Amino acid sequence: MTQYARPDATVSTDTDSNAAPWQDQAGGANLHLAIDETSADGDTTHIHITDDGNDEECVVGLSNVSAPGSSGTYIKYTAITADDSEAGAPGLRFELLEDGDSIDPAVTTTNNSVSTSSYTAYASSSLDVSGVSDWNDLSLKITMISNTGSGDAMKVTQAYLEVPDAGGGGGSDAVPVSLNTYRQMREH
Repeated sequence: MTQYARPDATVSTDTDSNAAPWQDQAGGANLHLAIDETSADGDTTHIHITDDGNDEECVVGLSNVSAPGSSGTYIKYTAITADDSEAGAPGLRFELLEDGDSIDPAVTTTNNSVSTSSYTAYASSSLDVSGVSDWNDLSLKITMISNTGSGDAMKVTQAYLEVPDAGGGGGSDAVPVSLNTYRQMREH
């Protein structure tokens, strides 16, 4: 059964102290609560930032998952941006972190063509997660990539990591996988 590492904590709303931070739909700092749902809900809950000429980052912690037994790990998200200035909309980058640090090899996906007309679901290509050693200490860094700094908004309504079944041979992993799935269902 597929596992999902969903946002379960806000680690940082702003990694650049010179700019306005990422905010939730109500102007608050509970970013993880705004993007943790199992299905995207558009403007009902989302996080947002305005392009002021600087790349702006935030970090959300992810729920625990078991180490996957095969390839097929993806970063999935739903987003919309604006190009009100007609000078080019900002882009969006996601990076998987372990213990707050980049993973080697880096686990990232970048989208410089986020929809400007409606919330759209995106998925990375299959990610190389061979550098991950602790699947219980992952977080997701979300970066709005500045284009013109002309005040265009970026909104994300859902973001998570999709991971295949836990690895191992035989039935020995059935209980941990079941417990992990139960814990994830209970948390959400």
